[in-house]
Amino acid sequence: MKKLNKLSVLALTSLFILSSCETMELDLTQNPNGLSPENASVELFINGVQEDFAFFVDDMGDTGARLTRIAQLSGDRMYQDAYSPNSFSGIWSSAYQGMMEDLRVMNGIASEKGLTYHIGMGQVMQAYILLTLVDYFGDVPYTEALLGAENLNPAADSGQSVYNSALGLLNSAISNFNGGGPAPQYDMYYGGDAAGWIKAANSIKKRAYLNMGDIGSYSAITNYITTNADDFQFQWGTNAINPDVRHPIYRYNYTNTGASDYQSNWMMNVMMEGRYGMRDPRILYHYYRQIALTPGTDGPIDEISLECSLPGYYQPPHIIAYGMYCYLTEGYWGRDHGNDEGIPPDGFKRTLMGVYPAGGAFDYGTFESMGAGDGLGGNGITPIVLSSWMHFLDAEVAGVNTAAGTASTLAGIEDSLNKVNGFAGSPTMPAGAIDAYLAAFQYDWNIAADKMELWAEEFWTTQRGNGIDAYNSYRRNGYPKNLQPMLETNPGPFPVSMWYPANYAANNSNVTQKSDVTGRVFWNTSGPSVD
Repeated sequence: MKKLNKLSVLALTSLFILSSCETMELDLTQNPNGLSPENASVELFINGVQEDFAFFVDDMGDTGARLTRIAQLSGDRMYQDAYSPNSFSGIWSSAYQGMMEDLRVMNGIASEKGLTYHIGMGQVMQAYILLTLVDYFGDVPYTEALLGAENLNPAADSGQSVYNSALGLLNSAISNFNGGGPAPQYDMYYGGDAAGWIKAANSIKKRAYLNMGDIGSYSAITNYITTNADDFQFQWGTNAINPDVRHPIYRYNYTNTGASDYQSNWMMNVMMEGRYGMRDPRILYHYYRQIALTPGTDGPIDEISLECSLPGYYQPPHIIAYGMYCYLTEGYWGRDHGNDEGIPPDGFKRTLMGVYPAGGAFDYGTFESMGAGDGLGGNGITPIVLSSWMHFLDAEVAGVNTAAGTASTLAGIEDSLNKVNGFAGSPTMPAGAIDAYLAAFQYDWNIAADKMELWAEEFWTTQRGNGIDAYNSYRRNGYPKNLQPMLETNPGPFPVSMWYPANYAANNSNVTQKSDVTGRVFWNTSGPSVD
């Protein structure tokens, strides 16, 4: 498998530059002296879509991660208002008016030139986008969505039909990759390796079949992502100016004015507790601590930065009953699920996302404040489909209580440990750490009353950087059950779908905004309604 390293950084920089050229040129399509879409370069289209696709995954993945406690949810204490219709207007426009429209125009040009590889790449990305839109919103436009002035009010198709169309796109993509057409100048995902794209397409198909409960079709696919070398991911760079190619999370948290995000106390606590008395060795890669001691526990109180560290501070009984509130120990400075309190002067005290996946800092235990350019400078990844995730899905299908389920779960953990170990030049784990953690997990696994709980916690640990599959998994099976509650005592129903984006609901006469976020997408017939 040809993987990208220094070349990807160069290509990424060029991609941004080319995308800028594309935007400028396409703005001139109505000018008779300007460039027409028919004469545009296929390379410019595919470069722009690759970039936008990475941002799409990062954005939607962040929403899933925050709802499932992988990241901290801070928008509102009521689930109904955690995300508003305005939250999704930008990404909706990027999907329909940006990427899918660009692909529509590109495909016409590429077909004439026999560029089947380019078409296949676009089909895989479009299928992933469509599946994700259904997973989050339910019924969405497709058949009438890309007709331009012919239809300014496209009707929504059923989620099931959009799923079927996406699966058809993936099948067509595989055929196109087998067609032997030349790869684009910059294939930012697989470096010109069609076999990698085919495995990615098949893996996305398996995810869709699992959501639909079609286990037969899921199991029939055998050529999919099973090793880290085949992972479907986008590689970011370190350049910060003209263009900024750093990981999106890095940009807003490794700054000279401090971090903008809090990390999830629940997720950090899961990794601190680890397995059978052994702390999860991935924690030093996933998180970076800027301070050594946490106020109120192993450090002095800090009324300004961490008000809840004050003795006698009110602690919500339902959170206390859960067993954790407000702060952890050892400098792990995050926030609880649904904490939307104000922003104190703690930007250089908050725990940061570490070297994985955002290209931040490895936690050496030096407890230094981080600013712009520190750590790996943003040279991280946006994971889209990883081998570790596919192993966990295999375990779910096999049943975690079976020998096959156990083996697949262990394989998923091992791939995840190897994924972060030495990530992008960061330190390697101590000798024997991976084997020791697997052994510790095996011990807890053997005595667990509910193996699905351990399965889910480990699965979600692998989901750092993209919580789409975690959000889907939680709605499928309701695990993990030992989740920190929302800070609000009665936060309302858990969102099993999202509001339609404001720009779509307000400007399309064929759509009516949802009354709430309790309407399930077509494949989600069970799972939690309140968590």
